[in-house]
Amino acid sequence: MNPHFNEWLELIIRWVHVFAGIMWVGATFFFTWLDGRFVELEEKAASGDAKAEKHVWMVHSGGFYLVEKQKRPQLMPQMLHWFKWESGLTWLSGIFLFGLVYYHGGYLISFEDSPIGKGAAIGLSVGMLLAGWVVYDLLWKICKSEKLGAVIGYGLIVLTAWFSCRYFSGRGAYLQVGAMLGRSPTATRRTRTARRGATSSFTPPSST
Repeated sequence: MNPHFNEWLELIIRWVHVFAGIMWVGATFFFTWLDGRFVELEEKAASGDAKAEKHVWMVHSGGFYLVEKQKRPQLMPQMLHWFKWESGLTWLSGIFLFGLVYYHGGYLISFEDSPIGKGAAIGLSVGMLLAGWVVYDLLWKICKSEKLGAVIGYGLIVLTAWFSCRYFSGRGAYLQVGAMLGRSPTATRRTRTARRGATSSFTPPSST
């Protein structure tokens, strides 16, 4: 690959990854905040507050927004706005950059004292990405306690980081762990609410 083309390609993908990550984190913070407001409204309604509302009012850019949360929609709209591309584009650009720099560039392993070769390291990395996805999916299917799942998940992350550091370079090890953390929730395309059975799967006529 031409070195100049390679540098420009890396630069473009890096900025795509950065901006996609900003959008993903922003959307996550927004919906985390929004869910918190609905929890407050549900607690007020459960306490018998007759004035408890079912909607969240917001104002932004000169407009007012009235938001309602439905766990089991009775009527699906013609247009469903599904915030999926932020996480998808973040992971796709990240894994492409990871492959370009660490797989193709050879930075996944240490050049001096690596215990395995480049080909074996790439195979191990891909295998860990697939295994991480399967383990993540099974963990939240089997584990009914969020606290227990969080403890087990944290232990698995520590174990993965330790194992990666034994076979990959320092930067390669932690980027490997980061790729696994990003891939697992993105690839499963499930939410915590869906795992609880709060919503049923559906295919809207069109989505953005």
